[in-house]
Amino acid sequence: MFHIRRVKNRSMEPTLTNNVLILTKTFRFPYRSQIVTFRNPINFTDTLIKRVIAIKHDRLKIKEGSIYLNGESLKEPYIEGLPKTMDIEETFDWTLGDDSVIVLSDNRLSGNLDSRVLGAIEYGHILEEFVMKLWPIKFRNP
Repeated sequence: MFHIRRVKNRSMEPTLTNNVLILTKTFRFPYRSQIVTFRNPINFTDTLIKRVIAIKHDRLKIKEGSIYLNGESLKEPYIEGLPKTMDIEETFDWTLGDDSVIVLSDNRLSGNLDSRVLGAIEYGHILEEFVMKLWPIKFRNP
């Protein structure tokens, strides 16, 4: 089933800007770099949108502003060229089981509600996966 959602914050910039309309579909299974909506485990009335960074059996480490997935530096082309916005002091180390993921905001400013605050997100909390932006429409000049 498909849904139209409005992004209501700047945590996914530059990928998804504030007030953009997006098309989502019912969640099936997670994969790395997928954008998903999920219930905030702290406040179930809140729906958040973030990017899946790690999936089952992955080990994710954040140290000195860098992210390591299964021991290797994580490649993130969707935020390449942007200034690093993650605090150098933040250190996290997760090893995932069978039914949870690690999600991060594309905009890595401290205070964004992602796995750095919420911890691993269980599959049962994930609602939808991002399909495409609907509005605003951007046209390219030929």
